[in-house]
Amino acid sequence: MSAILDEDMNFDKIFWIATTAMRLNRSHPYIARDKLWRTQFTAIFILSLSCFLLLLYSILFHDIQCGLFAEASKNAIMAIVAFTITYKYSIMLRYQDSITELIRIVDDDYKLAKGFCEEEQRIILHYSLRGVKVCQYWIISACSTSAIFPLKALMIMGKSYMAGEFQLVPMFELTYPWILEDYKNVHIMFIMLFGLALFFDVYATSMYVGFDPIVPIFMLHLCGQLDILKLRISKLFSDTEDSEEIVRKNLGEIILKLQDIYRFIEVIKTNFTVLYEFMMKTTTFLLPLTAFQITESLRNGEINFEFIGFFTGVILHFFIPCYYSDLLMETGENFRLAIYSCGWEKHSDMRVLRTILFMLTRAIKPVVICTIFCAICLDTFAEMCREAYSIFNLMNAAWA
Repeated sequence: MSAILDEDMNFDKIFWIATTAMRLNRSHPYIARDKLWRTQFTAIFILSLSCFLLLLYSILFHDIQCGLFAEASKNAIMAIVAFTITYKYSIMLRYQDSITELIRIVDDDYKLAKGFCEEEQRIILHYSLRGVKVCQYWIISACSTSAIFPLKALMIMGKSYMAGEFQLVPMFELTYPWILEDYKNVHIMFIMLFGLALFFDVYATSMYVGFDPIVPIFMLHLCGQLDILKLRISKLFSDTEDSEEIVRKNLGEIILKLQDIYRFIEVIKTNFTVLYEFMMKTTTFLLPLTAFQITESLRNGEINFEFIGFFTGVILHFFIPCYYSDLLMETGENFRLAIYSCGWEKHSDMRVLRTILFMLTRAIKPVVICTIFCAICLDTFAEMCREAYSIFNLMNAAWA
């Protein structure tokens, strides 16, 4: 048997992009929650909360009151992002032990896979590499989008300096409480506010790069495990020389692994059901708000590069979970068909036949990740897009 998988293959090594981002923002479940971590977390939370409160102040006490709805929608986008990343961090803390256990199970499956046949190892490697691609999608999308905000401000300041008319340009156009508003163009205060915005930019990027690939990675891992079981059950009755005891033993191993998969899925549902409901709702509003910023810029003869990138990131935010949950559901359905067509009707052992019947009955229930009210799949994504488009049309009718 040739070795397809690396000897030291593990979750942290394969998906290093996501785990490095989680270690950067201190949300990685393996990080000890000691005094040093509490100090770091407190500092991160205070700075993030400060950004959120400043955004709310600008929206409620300036933008809306002055009828600046384009500015209000722009700041509302950032406020939603600030709240979202804090909520995701709370999920990592609340379900730390559970997420750690899921990662351990993935690592254990990788260790066991080193003893599998070459075909099964290729399945594991295939879905692992697809998980790596999810991490790559996120780091490209999040980093390219977040980099535009500070680079744009620095480029405008550099251009004004070269023209001999230097002006300070903030990353985010906010109206601050009067104490800060009066001094926001003083160099020291400007640097502090710019640094706060830059921190928020980097922190938000690290949360999206670190957190969002995790569940799709788990779903892809489950797809690989189901494909392996599909392969095994299709061969269960193919060798007529196998005794009934061998068939029972092989079938028992398949059932035990299948039960582990079902438990894995239930843990994901317990941990992330409310989060995905929240993500679906926020994406429904973020899409039209971002699209409104882009169209407003185009009406003014400008191209809003930062929000064009943000728009693609918002789509990615909910599309990726829907796509891979849909893939998981399809893989589960293929496994059910493999059970039905494995040749069980030619076998005479009633215990085996009853077991196959139970497996078929259980497999009728879709293997899918859910929100509170619906399954996460491409149909749900399409419905969310239709709702977002309706809101966008309403905004255009009201404010354009």
